[in-house]
Amino acid sequence: MAACMPAALATVLGPSRQPWGWAPPMAAPVVPEHTISIPVFGPHNTHNIPPPPGLEIPEVPKPTTANLRFGIGSFGHPHFCTRPCVHISKGGVCPSGTACAYCHFPHLAISKPDCRLRQRLLDASDQELLATFLPFIFKKAAMEGLMPRVDHLLQLLIAEMPDTQSEAIALGRFRPMRMCFMHLVESSMRRLPPQIRAEVNRIKSELPPPVVTHGGTGPSLVL
Repeated sequence: MAACMPAALATVLGPSRQPWGWAPPMAAPVVPEHTISIPVFGPHNTHNIPPPPGLEIPEVPKPTTANLRFGIGSFGHPHFCTRPCVHISKGGVCPSGTACAYCHFPHLAISKPDCRLRQRLLDASDQELLATFLPFIFKKAAMEGLMPRVDHLLQLLIAEMPDTQSEAIALGRFRPMRMCFMHLVESSMRRLPPQIRAEVNRIKSELPPPVVTHGGTGPSLVL
């Protein structure tokens, strides 16, 4: 600091004193992750000196599963989770938080049946629904590498079909393969029987919960 003062003033104050009214230069606030660490030479380490009032750098909490508010319906994503949360899918905040029964993870857009097909599916019997969706369930399980984890679940679904198989419903332009595995299973019957629901819950209980990792581009998911 003495090098920046006039010689006479430096002589009066001495090397360890500062003039009255002196204030440290105002530095622009910086984001912690962009702060450059500069080594300090000399007997004193200035890193332990608190910054002047008003120049403190606020701590930025790291994203975690808690403050990202993933719902309990997110477990099993992407194959065994429930349907996407409407609030999250619209870019909002879910009022239920971690208690939400729907999935808080991103989902690919799926094709939806038109009004006529939707009504036809609502009026269909369990046997018609099984005949329609079971082939897609088998194909999806093989394509996503879910075998043999879902073998018993598939056998339970087959057991719900009688010897005389019903005719499958014509789906037109609707593409069931764009649905996730669990959505296909839920669509195969009007209400899943207790033994099938229990098997689904057993599979989900054996899956590890989603893990959030922190990289240079922000939080990402390990599923």
